[in-house]
Amino acid sequence: MKEAIKSKSICGRPVHSFFSGRDKYLRLQKHCISDITPPISENESIFVFVTGGSGAITINGVSFPLKRGSFIWLQSYHTFTIRAGSVQPLLMSVCVYDYPLSSFLTFHEPEPGTVDAIIDAPPVISLDGARLDKIEALFHEFEEEDSCFDPGSALIKVAVLGQFANFFIHHSIKQHRPETNCERPLGWKAVLYISAHFAEDLTSQSVAAHFGSAAAVLNRELRLISGYSFSQFLNRVRVNIASVALLYDGMSLSYVAAHSGFTSEVAFYRIFKKYMGTTPIEYRNQLLNDGSGVYRGMIMSTTLMEVLNHTYSSFSEPVDIKEASKRLYISESVIRDLVYETFRSHYKDLAVLTRIRHAEALLLTTDLPIVDIAVNVGFNCSRSFTRTFKKIYEMAPSEYREAHRGGKK
Repeated sequence: MKEAIKSKSICGRPVHSFFSGRDKYLRLQKHCISDITPPISENESIFVFVTGGSGAITINGVSFPLKRGSFIWLQSYHTFTIRAGSVQPLLMSVCVYDYPLSSFLTFHEPEPGTVDAIIDAPPVISLDGARLDKIEALFHEFEEEDSCFDPGSALIKVAVLGQFANFFIHHSIKQHRPETNCERPLGWKAVLYISAHFAEDLTSQSVAAHFGSAAAVLNRELRLISGYSFSQFLNRVRVNIASVALLYDGMSLSYVAAHSGFTSEVAFYRIFKKYMGTTPIEYRNQLLNDGSGVYRGMIMSTTLMEVLNHTYSSFSEPVDIKEASKRLYISESVIRDLVYETFRSHYKDLAVLTRIRHAEALLLTTDLPIVDIAVNVGFNCSRSFTRTFKKIYEMAPSEYREAHRGGKK
C-alpha cells in the first residue's frame, strides 16, 4: 500500500504582494531565485514559467520539482515557497492573472465541472516539445507589449493571459478523474474544499468531519501549511472573493458580502479591513483611481458583456452593428456608446481586432495557409486580411509568422 504524502511545514507567517500588487497588473516580471523564498500567499492569481535552472516549489505542504519548462498557475488559496537547486539559480517569468479584467474580456464564466477540474488538478505542469514552444511564444508576445499601457496593448496582454488559463483548463480537464482518489495530505484537501465551498456555513468541525478527522487536527494541519487557523484561512478566502466582486459593476456591497459568505455587512466590513488594511469602498477606489498606469474602471456591465460575447462568438460573420442590435435587443446607440466609453474604439474596430487576435493565434499555432486563415476569421479575401493585419502589427501575416515562429512555415 502506498504511503500517504506528509505535509511539509512552512517557516513563519506568509508574506503577501511578493509577486503581485496594483503596479504589477499586466506587467511581465523576471525573477532570479538563488536560495529560498519566504512563505508566500498572494491575494491574486499568478502564472509562473521557469526559463532556466532547477529547484522545487512547495504548495500547501506538497512539493513539486521545477526545471526549465515548468509552468505553474498559483491561486490565492495557495501558500508556497520556491527553492533553487544547489547548482544554478531558478530563472522565472511571472504574470499576475487579473481575474476580474480577464473574465470581463474573455467573455465567459467557466462551467462548474471546469472549476472542479482546475481545483483538483496539480498546479504545476512540465512542458516540452510543441507545448513548451507555444508557452514560450506567448510569454515573448506578452513581453513585446509590456512597454505599452494603452487599451489595445492591454487587450492583447489579457488575451495572452486568457490563453495561459485555457491551456491550464484544457490540461486540467484531460487529467481530471473524479473517481480517482489521488492521495494528498489533509491540509491540501481541506484548503481546496474550503476554497470551493467558501459561501457555505463552514466550521472546522464540519470540514474535519467531511475528511474523517478532528477539528484540532485540521487546525494544526492548516497552521502547518498556511500559517492560518481554520477561521483565519476561511476569512481570507472570503475576503479575496469579495475583493474581486467589488470591481463588478452593479453589485451592491450587501450582495458582495452575501456572495462571499459573510453573515452580515458589519462582519464583512470588519474582516475585510483587518485583512486588506482598508475598507471595501476604499479598496475599490484605490484600484480604480491609482493614478498613471491604471487601465480599468468598474467592469462587467451586463449589457456590455452581452455585446462583447456576441462580438466574440460571431467574429467570423460580417461586422454589422445593426445585426448585433437586432439579436441583442439593444439599441445601436447604446452599443456604440458602451464600446467607445470602455475601449475608446468603435464597434467595428473592436470586432476587427477580435478577428485579428484569432488570426494571430492561428498564425502561431498552425501551418494553415494565409488565405485559409483569412477566411477562417471572417475576411472576404487574403488581401483585405493582410492589409488590416499590417495596419495593426506593421508587418504582413507571413512576416509575423516567420518572426514569431523562428522561420517555421
